[in-house]
Amino acid sequence: PGDVPPAITTHPASATRSINQSVTFTVVATGTAPLAYQWRRGGINIAGATSASYVIPAVQVADAAAYDVVVSNSQGVDFSLPAILTVVL
Repeated sequence: PGDVPPAITTHPASATRSINQSVTFTVVATGTAPLAYQWRRGGINIAGATSASYVIPAVQVADAAAYDVVVSNSQGVDFSLPAILTVVL
């Protein structure tokens, strides 16, 4: 069948956390390996966030934002829907 471009099958889920709680965003994608992942916060790449999951170990107020991930391979790219992180005091 040849190489297949990436397709996100499970988008990251929005979450609500209190300060200092942990949050994990996860994406599931199909397509010809290897798949590359780049997480973004408000559309800006997050340095080093290049796996299928992105963890914030201790959420702070400043972390409240929309997070998404770009999945790519040699055949193309797919963009996740945004996951909204809400931080409550």
